[in-house]
Order: sequence, then structure tokens, then C-alpha cells
Amino acid sequence: MELVRHPSVGSMVHDALRGQDVRPIDLTTNSGRALLAEAASVRDLSGQVDRVVIVFHDLTEIRRTERMRKDFIANVSHEFKTPLTSIRGYAETLLTSTPRDTEMIREFLEAIERNAISLQAMVDDLLVLARLESDLPIDKVRLNIRELIETEVRSRSHLSRDKEITIDLSCPSTEVSADRLRLTRAVSNLLDNAIHYNRPGGKIEIIGRAADSGFALEIKDTGVGIAPENLMRIFERFYRVEKSRTRESGSTGLGLAIAKHAVESQGGTISVVSKLGAGSTFTIFLPA
Repeated sequence: MELVRHPSVGSMVHDALRGQDVRPIDLTTNSGRALLAEAASVRDLSGQVDRVVIVFHDLTEIRRTERMRKDFIANVSHEFKTPLTSIRGYAETLLTSTPRDTEMIREFLEAIERNAISLQAMVDDLLVLARLESDLPIDKVRLNIRELIETEVRSRSHLSRDKEITIDLSCPSTEVSADRLRLTRAVSNLLDNAIHYNRPGGKIEIIGRAADSGFALEIKDTGVGIAPENLMRIFERFYRVEKSRTRESGSTGLGLAIAKHAVESQGGTISVVSKLGAGSTFTIFLPA
């Protein structure tokens, strides 16, 4: 009782000392750890109970994984429900009322297509996340980090041009050791966010530099920024700071979760510094 101050433990010990069969009990410690306690009587040569053995199983990680799985299923169901409801509603209207206005028909069909594209994007991101989490072997190679970034920036030139966003690249043409596919996915997702959540006429700075025992890559934007209470959760799956804004931009809520896993799975780290209304800075660190 000095170690585990829980009344049910005392009752379990007393029952076991009386030779009774006792059922396992679940406990939560003051520090928040989840334990499963099991007790068994130990008898001497005469058959009398003279002591009790208690085994505590630490189930904290198992419980956390179970909770994450339940939350993930609930989030996926919620995210799929909105576009599916819209698709069904527009389709049923077209099938039952047969509107004669061709403009209305076109509007309904465009809404169906828009929501179907949103569903496809979510499915694609879920498949990417599943592949990253399936413990596929890391294929680290020596690659030119500047060339990789320039390729990703060029592929988004139309998006940055539409919003009149200036992208400045300050990165040496140096080689780093990384998994090309994973690093490309992380950089592309961070660039997408820097464009989508930036203000029209804004700026993005991409800075690469050698750091202690590795290489650091910063992606800074002049966008809306992130409130302090949201910073701890933005790398969670489907977490959105502003649901309406992210839906308009086509975000699936999985981009940062994918970036985080893509970097950390190869031994790197990803972090963010942000101020509401003053932009954000995401930093990828790759160990040497």
C-alpha cells in the first residue's frame, strides 16, 4: 500500500490471503499510467496461505494505442460523412426532380465532382500514411537537397503565381543522407501548407543549412499563423485549426501527420514555431 495507494489493491490482497480467487483489476496511477494488477495466493507445505504474489502489468502504451485507433476510426468516419452526404443529396435531387435548368444541373454535377475529388484526396493520403507506417525499409541515399527542393517549388509554380506569393530559396547545393521518397513527401506537404495558408502577395523562405551533426531545413511563410493552444496538436491526423478554411483549400487534415512520420521514420525531427497572424516556420532536421 506504500507503493500503490489504491483501495482495491488492499481488498485484493486480503482476499488472496484468505485463499480466495481474485479477479484482475485495472488501475490508473497518479502519474497517469495504466496498470493491470493480478494477485495469487502462495501456500506452504501444509496448504496454508502464507503470502501473496502481485504482478503489475504496465498497459499504458497499449491503452494509448487503442485510444488512438478508436479516435482514428471516428475521425475517418466523420471526414467521409460530409462529402458523401453532399454527393448523395445532389444525386438524389437529380434523380427525383429532373431540373430543367441546365445551369442548375451543371452546378449539381460540379458539386458532386468536387466532393468526389475531396474523397479521393483523403483516400490517397490515407494510403500514403498506411505505407509509411507499415515499417517499409528505409532507403537512405546521398541526394542533393537543393535540387530536390527546386523540383518541388517548380511543380507548384502555378499555385504560388495565382496567389502572387514570392518563394526565396537559400540552400547550399549539398548532399544529405535521406530516404528520397519520404523527404520529398515531407517537403511537398510543408510547401503546400505554406502556399495554402499564406496571404495573397505573401512570401515563403526556404533556408537550408548545416547544423550540429546534421542538416536543418526551414520553411517560413507569412500566413495566418497558428494559435499557441493548437501548436501541440497540428501534427495529429485530421486535426484542423480552422475547418472551414482548410476545406476550402482542399486540405485533408493528413498533410502534417504524413510529413511528421516521413521525417521521424528516417531518424529526423520536425518542429514548428508560429505566431497567430505572423506566419509559421517549420523545421526539418536530418541527422548526419
